[in-house]
Amino acid sequence: MDDIAIIGVGLHPWGKFPEKFWTNMASDAINAALKDAGITWKDIQIVVAGSQNWGGRKGIYAGSYIDEVMGYTGVPTMNINNACATGGTCIAVAAAMVASGQADVVLAVAADKSAKGFFPFMPPYHEEPVPADDTMRWLMGMPNPVYWALECRKKMDKFGITDEHLAMVKVATSKHGAINPAARYKKEFTQEEVLASPMVCNPLRLFEICATSDGAGAVILCNAKKAKQFTSKPVHIVGSGLGSPLYGDPTTRIPVLGFQPKEGMPIISESWVAARSAFEDAGIGPDDIDFVEVPDNSSWHYFQYLETMGFFEEGTAHLALERGETMIGGKLPVCPSGGFSSFGEATMAQGFAQVYEMVLQLRGECGQRQVEGAKVGMSEVYGMAG
Repeated sequence: MDDIAIIGVGLHPWGKFPEKFWTNMASDAINAALKDAGITWKDIQIVVAGSQNWGGRKGIYAGSYIDEVMGYTGVPTMNINNACATGGTCIAVAAAMVASGQADVVLAVAADKSAKGFFPFMPPYHEEPVPADDTMRWLMGMPNPVYWALECRKKMDKFGITDEHLAMVKVATSKHGAINPAARYKKEFTQEEVLASPMVCNPLRLFEICATSDGAGAVILCNAKKAKQFTSKPVHIVGSGLGSPLYGDPTTRIPVLGFQPKEGMPIISESWVAARSAFEDAGIGPDDIDFVEVPDNSSWHYFQYLETMGFFEEGTAHLALERGETMIGGKLPVCPSGGFSSFGEATMAQGFAQVYEMVLQLRGECGQRQVEGAKVGMSEVYGMAG
């Protein structure tokens, strides 16, 4: 896959915007991407939009309502939901559309307003009951940090990871986020501040878990041969991959009760499959990557994904962080954007924040946080067992 280029990117700020509807956030991101690409809304030939779980009818048919705000042009529009992996999936589908020849210029877009605490269920019709599994999780207190903590504790016990190592993740990502104008949180944390933050679910503390956010992003993809008509700095997509779990993987997942014991260490096989597929598609390997954006929902994710994606041997990523290898200027800069930790997660749109950072890095437009000599970047998002 080397005939696809990104010619424009746009990002609505991450944060909390109660005065703003998500369709307007999406249109802001789209207009920024159109300006970046030097084209107009009428030049878009296909729209791939991320839909939401909690936006009611409008959330499910997100693309149609985004079209309405942007202005109806008859552009073919599809809606995709892949939970937290929605953003990355939208971009992958848009890339496939260009690669197949169905269109020369395709827009991928998603916007989200992720609630605090338990994500609310908002059915298309108000009389629909809340699903039983959601009710059970709310009543029994099984938010995501519960199973993250279970997997994190297993990893700590086997490989000697300490509370100090977990705190170092927040120190590292906050240092990057502090110099990123697009980041929501720009405070640089010390290890002492992280360790002093309240325990959420042992061993994970408040500052070791990402917040939720509102946010929106847009990416415009184009046939590589035609990209030169629009920009002198096209960023080429050379590989992508999607995955689902492999049988026998002991990783505890969202649909599984947080207290159900499973023997063995987590591998997040669906993420391993996706990473392997992307490497095979591109014809390269982990050693060819100059920087990476991982889904650092928690300190556990930061370590686990660096190993799952093949950048470090199992149980060694915390040692690489300790040596400074994952910092800007190190062997493999990780989350130079500041990651989910510095943005908060706007669930369906989060993949766009990652790709936005990659595009700026590969154009050499990141200022203080620029990864010197960056030629190849990689990102991965994870969504409810896929």
